[in-house]
Amino acid sequence: MSNRMENIASLEWEEKYYAVAIRLGLIASLVIIIAAFLFLPKEFLVKPYQLRRSVEMVMEALPPELEKIAEPPKAAKPSVPVAAASEQEVEASTVEATTFTEVTRKVDETEIPIVPFWKVEKKPEPVIIPKPVYPDLARNAGIEGRCVVEALVDVDGSVIDAKIIKSSGNQSLDAAAIEAAFKAKFTPAMQRDKPVRVWVSIPYQFTLQ
Repeated sequence: MSNRMENIASLEWEEKYYAVAIRLGLIASLVIIIAAFLFLPKEFLVKPYQLRRSVEMVMEALPPELEKIAEPPKAAKPSVPVAAASEQEVEASTVEATTFTEVTRKVDETEIPIVPFWKVEKKPEPVIIPKPVYPDLARNAGIEGRCVVEALVDVDGSVIDAKIIKSSGNQSLDAAAIEAAFKAKFTPAMQRDKPVRVWVSIPYQFTLQ
């Protein structure tokens, strides 16, 4: 019974003086901080770095080769323009007229738009598709193959560029196909009633008879 009474008494003391203890602790902390600002030194003196040992400079004479080198000439000061005394002086010092050829930019043919094949309103139609010349090395070796050439058809229907998009596996056959593609002829492709350039695919089959 006595222990229970003591516990109750201690709890009552804690509830009564807990807030007072917290306030006293805060006040003591503020007093310590203010005292630190008042009594501690406000500035710290930083001493400059001093060498532990003295540094001695040694002067050496230049070799004769360097002494013979002449000092570079000083840049001349720019002249200030002065008004001419007479018209004759102006005519005598006038710079002669310079003649030059005006450079004008030539309209490059590549400015003609290249329209994708699927987007062209009027597709190019083949007019002449020559057969490629069978290379002798491939013929003698019995090599056959099939390749596809992508040719750029110009506004006049001629082929101005060609490249292999599917190789036959033989370099000589591919070269023969590209050579034949440059000789092909198409009708011009039209987009909004204007001729345009377009890429077309031309398959070539190399078969020995």
